[in-house]
This record gives sequence, structure tokens and C-alpha cells, in this order.
Amino acid sequence: MSLKIGVIGLGRMGAAMAARLIERGHQVCGWNRTAARAEAIQGLAAKASPAEVAMSADYVIVMLLDETASRAAYHGEGGLLSANLQQALVIDMSTLKPADMQANAEAVTAHGGRFVACPVGGTVGPARSGKLLGLAGGDAATIDAAKPVLDELCDRMERFDTPQAAAAMKLAVNLPLLAAFQALGEAALITRDYGISPERLLSIIGKSSGGAPAFATRSAAIITEMGGTRSESVGFSLEAVEKDLRLMDEAGDAAGFNLKLVESVRRAAHDAVREGWGDRDLAALAAFNLRA
Repeated sequence: MSLKIGVIGLGRMGAAMAARLIERGHQVCGWNRTAARAEAIQGLAAKASPAEVAMSADYVIVMLLDETASRAAYHGEGGLLSANLQQALVIDMSTLKPADMQANAEAVTAHGGRFVACPVGGTVGPARSGKLLGLAGGDAATIDAAKPVLDELCDRMERFDTPQAAAAMKLAVNLPLLAAFQALGEAALITRDYGISPERLLSIIGKSSGGAPAFATRSAAIITEMGGTRSESVGFSLEAVEKDLRLMDEAGDAAGFNLKLVESVRRAAHDAVREGWGDRDLAALAAFNLRA
């Protein structure tokens, strides 16, 4: 059955989701702050504002980089909350702090809409092939109502009772992932002066108890970056990596504890972004310390 789906935020992930949904035969409209991104997606009906998306769709996916973009899309001029949301089911798939996700949920329900938080694990490839990990938080009946859309994008879904819990779980999923790439970079420093190539380092670590599954999926990009060449494949940018680490740090502060590992990896990501690596893939984090 063809569904009417809107997508607010057409960056790498939002565009991949929209293309997937169009390919699956759904009617998809969308909005992006940079209109050219929406116009570049074949088969997508570009809209002038988040409100127009909400008024044109039964399901509205929100996929934005950070809380600033989220706040503007919900509350700004022509924002989502200025639309009639009586028939809308908003599925917020952004990576946000728990408190910010909860605020979005409360704002949507206060305007008569339904809301599910469903941040996702996975990057552009899984989004395009419908193999994301969905972390769905909210009322059980509303999650059930969102399943026709979520099933198109996710091959595994975990449920949580609240939007905050789903948002917290997404940060928890990303923490060991990001730490693993920083650890791989430091491992490369240990072996660099002993004639051990990046290919051999990765092949040994990847098949050891210290290997992260993401090393295999990004192996080509890691080897390219460690070899001193920029990888053209970008699924999860270092700019987004730094943002997620900031959110983890701030969530920890709000709960009254320090995340020392997060602080360390965040400093490394910050340095990489400051030196102009922000638009490079997560794989570049493993190579940043090897730069000349």
C-alpha cells in the first residue's frame, strides 16, 4: 500500500531515506533548509516549509543534524508546529539529547499530533537498503501506527517506553562505536614505526576480540584515510561525530556524572573538525593522529 510520507531534513541520511521510500512506491514529499537538496531527489515533491510537509503527509519523518536545526524546524517560521497536526504522525529520527527529544514529543502532542522518537543506528548504506536499527520510543499504540514506515527503513526495531529512553539509547549505541575508531587510530600509532601496514593492522585487529563490526564495513575507507588519501565515501561525517559526542557529554553533565572516555574522544574529534576534517567520514577519525 502506498503511503503519504514527508521528510523534514534531506541531508545524507534524510535523502537516503526519502530515496528508499520513493523506490518502495510511496508518495514522498520533503523539505530541506537548502532547497537544492530536495530538488535533487528524483520523485520527491519539494515543499517550501516543514509546515507544508506536515499538511501534505500522513507520516512525517524528521531527520536533522542537531538541536538548533530541530528547534528551527519545529518552532521557526513555517515550522512543523504551525501546521494542523490532527492527522499527522511525527517520527523524529534525529540524534538528540533525551530532554530535547522529550520537548519535541510534548510540543507535537500539545498541537494534537502523535509522536514517536525513533533515532536509528546505521549510516547512508543501511538507510538506502532498509537495514537500519530503529530505537522507537513512545506510546505502544503510536509505535504500532508508525510501523508501516519504520518497517520500510529498519530491519530491526527495539521499543522503549518513552522518547527520552530511545534518545538515550541512541547516544549509548554511538559511544562505543566512536571510541573504537579513536582506539584504532591510537593502535595504528603504536605499530606505525614497525613496518606494519594499515591493511595488516586492520585485518588482524578486525578478526580479534578487539575488533568492532564497523571496522569491516568501513575497511576500505579506513585504509584509504590511513594511507593519507581522503575517502570519497562519507556515511557519518566527523562534524556529526563531534556533535554526538557533545550530546553525550551534555547528557552526562545533566545527569550528574562525567563521561571521561567521551571527553577524550570528543577532544580528538574537535581537533579534527577544527583542522578542516569535518566533512570527512568517521573512518578519518582513525587516521587523524597519523597525519604528518
